[in-house]
Amino acid sequence: MNRMYGPDYSETQTSEMWEILGFIVVVGLILFLANWVLRKILGVRRKKFFAPSSNYVNSQHQKGDAYFRWGGAAIFLIVFFLFYEHGPFVPFMALVVMGLLQDTYTAYMEKKHSDNPNDYKFTLMQFPIALIIVFLSGYIFLPNFTEVLFGGFD
Repeated sequence: MNRMYGPDYSETQTSEMWEILGFIVVVGLILFLANWVLRKILGVRRKKFFAPSSNYVNSQHQKGDAYFRWGGAAIFLIVFFLFYEHGPFVPFMALVVMGLLQDTYTAYMEKKHSDNPNDYKFTLMQFPIALIIVFLSGYIFLPNFTEVLFGGFD
């Protein structure tokens, strides 16, 4: 302990790192378990993580997804630089909206072209569940989560 200025800088950083590590581990585990349970209930097979060819139902889906991905990245960068001084809420919402649009398109393509009639249901459930898990875990493990996220709007 530094007698002049209170807790050492390294002690404060260590505490925050444990909170961030706890957040990442808990979010990862709960997302994995939630997806596993949803897959079992709906009878949906697991898609390979690093094999992009297994995540598309046809070439049209692959092209549309690429447009959403690159367009979303461009929109995020524009929004980030325009609203940087207001905090992370607006760029975060841009990511959420683009993710929602991309997942909706994926669900539409899966409903229209997939062999398994439950694929699109899994896709539609996955995004809102992930958002709920991230927000709840952020609120529990990161004390300043809501202040940082919504702090730009006073």
